[in-house]
Amino acid sequence: MVSNFLNVIQQITPLSQKEKDLLSDALIIRQIPKKFDIVEIGKISREVYFINKGCLQLFYNKDGEDATIFLATENMFLGTFTSFLTQQPSLEGLRSLEECELLVLPKSALENLYETMPKMNLIIRKILEQRFLSAQSIVTSFVLNKPEERYLQMLEKRPELFQRVPQHILATFLGITPVSLSRIRKRILGA
Repeated sequence: MVSNFLNVIQQITPLSQKEKDLLSDALIIRQIPKKFDIVEIGKISREVYFINKGCLQLFYNKDGEDATIFLATENMFLGTFTSFLTQQPSLEGLRSLEECELLVLPKSALENLYETMPKMNLIIRKILEQRFLSAQSIVTSFVLNKPEERYLQMLEKRPELFQRVPQHILATFLGITPVSLSRIRKRILGA
């Protein structure tokens, strides 16, 4: 259950067997049904997640409408990191879009790992750096690219999302309406 997680961590830094055991013991395996709110907006996040199986949506809600800011699939880390780090109520929500198998790292276990396994500081820093770079790429794309260009980038970099994520959620992730997404798809597929 934790082999994919350990393989991803090993790409960040080599681990001894003792360190692998410490990490494995800190994780909780959790099965999540489809369309389940893992972190609710306004609640404090006390966990971060590694996706063994499934797809998660990170989103804001404004005036009753969800706006997707990130989509995560297998072998990715996700959480409402601002709330997790500050222990303040989350402005973001985290929802499963499919049935998921998650490895859960509670904040208390992470704090303990910082003390017992010094490499954990490096691991978390590298994970957060990757998440920052992903977020920066998304922001840059919104500033520099037209919606059709964002669509083509997603088609190139993450084509699996088109089969796994409902069109209205993909549209909010691209910053457009579902009708605009449908028009872009028709133009591209009809070309």
